[in-house]
Amino acid sequence: MQPKSGRRGGSSMLLLVLLATSCLLGSAKPSRGRPRTVRSVLLASDLAGRTEPEECKLSGHKDLHLLSPATACCYGKIVKNTSCCMDQQIAPGVTRKTLQRKGMHWNCTEENCWDTVQGPRGRDSFWLPEGATCSTPRTLYTHGGSWMYGSPDTDSYAQLGSRLAKVTGTVVMLTDYPLVPAGNYSSILQWAIDALQWLSLNGPFEGCDEEHGAKRVPLFVGGDSSGGGTTMSLVLTLAKRPQLLGQKLAGAFFFSPWTNLMCNTPEYYSNAFSKIQGSGKFQDDSKLTMYTGDILFQEVTPENADAFNGNAVDYLGGDFELQTDPIASPFFAQPADFAGSLPPLYFAVGASESILGDSVRVAQHAAQGGCDVILEVYHGMWHVFPMYSEGCGLGEPLWAGAYAINQTGLFVRHIHEQGRLPYKLKVEGPNGGPPESSILAKFWQPSVSKVPFFRYLYDPNVRHFSKVGELLPNRDATYSYKDIMKDLAKQSPWIVLPSLTGAAVTIFVMGFCLGGLTEFGGERAVRRFAHGGGWCTGFAGGRVGWKFSARSTSGTARAPRPIYWGSRSWSLRRSSGA
Repeated sequence: MQPKSGRRGGSSMLLLVLLATSCLLGSAKPSRGRPRTVRSVLLASDLAGRTEPEECKLSGHKDLHLLSPATACCYGKIVKNTSCCMDQQIAPGVTRKTLQRKGMHWNCTEENCWDTVQGPRGRDSFWLPEGATCSTPRTLYTHGGSWMYGSPDTDSYAQLGSRLAKVTGTVVMLTDYPLVPAGNYSSILQWAIDALQWLSLNGPFEGCDEEHGAKRVPLFVGGDSSGGGTTMSLVLTLAKRPQLLGQKLAGAFFFSPWTNLMCNTPEYYSNAFSKIQGSGKFQDDSKLTMYTGDILFQEVTPENADAFNGNAVDYLGGDFELQTDPIASPFFAQPADFAGSLPPLYFAVGASESILGDSVRVAQHAAQGGCDVILEVYHGMWHVFPMYSEGCGLGEPLWAGAYAINQTGLFVRHIHEQGRLPYKLKVEGPNGGPPESSILAKFWQPSVSKVPFFRYLYDPNVRHFSKVGELLPNRDATYSYKDIMKDLAKQSPWIVLPSLTGAAVTIFVMGFCLGGLTEFGGERAVRRFAHGGGWCTGFAGGRVGWKFSARSTSGTARAPRPIYWGSRSWSLRRSSGA
């Protein structure tokens, strides 16, 4: 019989089809880039009838141990999509106005702007608390976005502005400054100075400047991320040149400010994102999977720091010397740079951030220079976490985000209502000051230097385990077929289909190869014994075996000869003795 080439050819074609299908499905995975999500202003009526997503209400985040449910929900979502989950609702009881100041406009085009909002830009947004008048204190807020993205009405800045207006009791003004590369450090800082000058002379209503005349209302400034860096540059500029404003700032607050444009603080390494996953399970039957570090910036340390550094150089217009300038890059400001008429400062920063040191060092130097400083570090929190105060869709607030916003309100209200900070720390040095040769003398000035009022805050809603050892790995647990199917059902079809296809192809190829080897090996063995007429000894060491002989269909015995698959049949003749 001839080889069955047709059947083997069909198997080869089937194998090729399965391999091609697996490749196509595998290549159909969605892009792993970080698309920017534009969040426009959402009023309460826009949210009517919406239902919360189910993924955070179920037990899918049990593996994120020792985190509150809201924090665990945010971790699980942000790790998968760093553009998700910021606040969506406008605070109740506030109203919004917009204004185009004369001469303060610019165009965002594909040639000079990378933001998603293209066209004419520069219009300011105002958020007014209930009962606001011309005498209401005012706040200038500078939004973040790496100086390259964002506006007063996108990326949840409208939502944040409305919350700040409600908790601080001030009129909050958000400016739409020119983004890089249309703008740079100098033009963005000048835009902030112009906005603050305008805000000091004009209120949210027409005629406020005429009503107050020379009387000035309290002015605050604030910002987050890159906007926090610009706000700190603004504070230091006014300290050097107080004539620009004509009045002292009442206070300044910062959420995760980016102040080190060299991008080399130790937290780029120590707070680098990592995923810790084990092969077993915890006692509550959840997987051994945890996340640590900065969940928003998940690149390895060199890539993350290089990306920040390149962004900073673009912001500085390519001037590398400004990376260590004390005003452009306030991380390098010394205590003497904070001396003078600087206002009280409030910092809220996450303990897991890559740029944690950008807040801590500036707060320390500002206090050493004589400023009243409040520094709050929130355990487990990521970059600009107050903008996630709604809890990432869980249906309950993110405690740290809501608390930081409320603390900002407490800071601002105490200053403009009580004329003082809610609390501050007084430290007394040795009588007469430290000796000039001591280390303390290098950064401590008697009757001037202070230390920040510092708090490291933990979420009180962290899940507590009631049984001893409940957090320990479950070494006795077995991973059954049912567990495999449950885990498989949770996976994306873009992972499941290629995996199943690949497994099927692997099984098919292994069977195909083993079948061919068995057929080839068996044929060679039979051919060898038949051709040599050899004996097979065995069975308790006796000389008894089976001898192969060839016999034609006519019954005539013939000498052994090579085996061919043809018209001959084969018989076995038992023999014994020698």
